[in-house]
Amino acid sequence: MNTEQYKARFSEPPVQRSKDDLKEAETRAGRALAYALDIRKFEIELYWKRATYFWAFIAAAFAGYGLTYKTAADHEPWLSLLFSSLGLVFSFTWYLVNRGSKFWQSNWERHVDLLEDITLGPLYKVVAVTEDNCATNPLTSPAQFSVSKLNQILSVFVATVWLLLFTKSILPVSCSLPIDIYKLAILVLTVGSLWLLYSQGRSSTQFSEKGLHERGAKSET
Repeated sequence: MNTEQYKARFSEPPVQRSKDDLKEAETRAGRALAYALDIRKFEIELYWKRATYFWAFIAAAFAGYGLTYKTAADHEPWLSLLFSSLGLVFSFTWYLVNRGSKFWQSNWERHVDLLEDITLGPLYKVVAVTEDNCATNPLTSPAQFSVSKLNQILSVFVATVWLLLFTKSILPVSCSLPIDIYKLAILVLTVGSLWLLYSQGRSSTQFSEKGLHERGAKSET
């Protein structure tokens, strides 16, 4: 749908009172704006709760890898591979969750942008840039960095570190060496899990074009 069709969805139906008699918060668009703001706030709260959740598991994997690195090298070498596998899978999942969270946060921010036009005005869309915001002091002046983008880049870095540790735990690989069934099982499980997370972890409804899209009702079958 286009912007005008979207706004028409929130126009007031025929009622006994005119729109001028209604308070702004009582109009359909006003109520929708309040919901959009609340859901956006909820998405941001969930974003950081998810980050805390993944950091806890990743930190535990780092601790486990560090504790078993020296002892497992001689006795149970597959333990280091196991912890690095856990760290890799959790950090990769954290990266995908960051992208998914950002998608829905952006979705509700777009709703706020559109609903503001027909209710209280462009309060959220207007960015008030002050002289202090334009300062170039890297230590004290504010800067327009995206917290969610920084978090995504950090998750990629952490996943890359785990990938290096995972690769190191697999080595050495040689035809002259006996096959370690535990290492082989962990390798297959890790690669399969990463593939499933990326290919099967997507939303059931996918939109590949820019614009406003209306989701259809799901089939009962």
